[in-house]
Amino acid sequence: MELFTTKSLPPNLRREYWNDAICDAFTGLVTDSMDDDNFQAELMSMALGDLTYARVKTTSSKVSHTMHHASKSKEKVFLLHLQFANESLNSQRGYEVFLKEGDFTLVDSESPYRVEFDDPISMGVMRIPYDALRERIPNPEDIIGHKFSGSNNISGLLSQMLRGFWNQKNIISSRSIHHQFANNILDLLATSYQSQTSRIISSNSIRRLRYLQIKKFIDYNLSDPDLSPTKIARVFKITPRYMHRIYAEFGTGAETVGQYMLSRRLEECAQQLHDIENSHMKITDIAFTWGFNSMTHFSRVFKEKYGASPRSFRNDLPYILS
Repeated sequence: MELFTTKSLPPNLRREYWNDAICDAFTGLVTDSMDDDNFQAELMSMALGDLTYARVKTTSSKVSHTMHHASKSKEKVFLLHLQFANESLNSQRGYEVFLKEGDFTLVDSESPYRVEFDDPISMGVMRIPYDALRERIPNPEDIIGHKFSGSNNISGLLSQMLRGFWNQKNIISSRSIHHQFANNILDLLATSYQSQTSRIISSNSIRRLRYLQIKKFIDYNLSDPDLSPTKIARVFKITPRYMHRIYAEFGTGAETVGQYMLSRRLEECAQQLHDIENSHMKITDIAFTWGFNSMTHFSRVFKEKYGASPRSFRNDLPYILS
């Protein structure tokens, strides 16, 4: 958890400090305050898997992501703006989205945008890598300029979940829980988009969507020791041969379905071995939790991937995951 606040700074230093803080947390931005002498702002942020989620409180301002900022973006990301209190006007690509409490929208880091508010606001801002959203929405640019209501069905459920997050007495801290929570957020966002629009997925996207569904199914079922390519094909009611063709078309390099399953299981085990909260767990229990049923096999494939035995890997705290 990181906290940035202008509270203790003299008025002439607040805006510069704040601009540096939000640029580090999200993407290039500049804030113009309506009243520099009384400008105050606070940002509390934390990582959730590949996402960054922050609560922003600030006095009346105009926030701009300029053409210069857009051209200098090192990574294409989307920012979800969720209105916690009062109102804001979000503008990008000719679209203007007026947000009231509970509403949210998305902006794209590769295009200029503005956020304006005449009264002090509280807003949730989530930084979403492009690839993370593209796994769930074939053309994520289509989501720009769309207003999601905080009182409608699925989008309302997501809004309540994200607003309620900051009311927790103890913010979740486990890496594995962070990763799962981030996936739940992205799944709800994709479902919100599908439920509020009438867009039809093109036939060219069907195989890719099936690939992403298979990949997600594997990620959600890694702990099943009986998970296999044959079982996965049976769940999706396709032949194993067709499934392998889909994976060969959209997967990474020459990695097969089985190799992806093994790699993801090893990654989860490695994360737990380095997570201090799991220091009480036996290596055997961690391996079996993630679908391995043979310690001999687990130790061998783990050493092949990470260059160290599971025990040595756990004891070598400075080790950086490759």
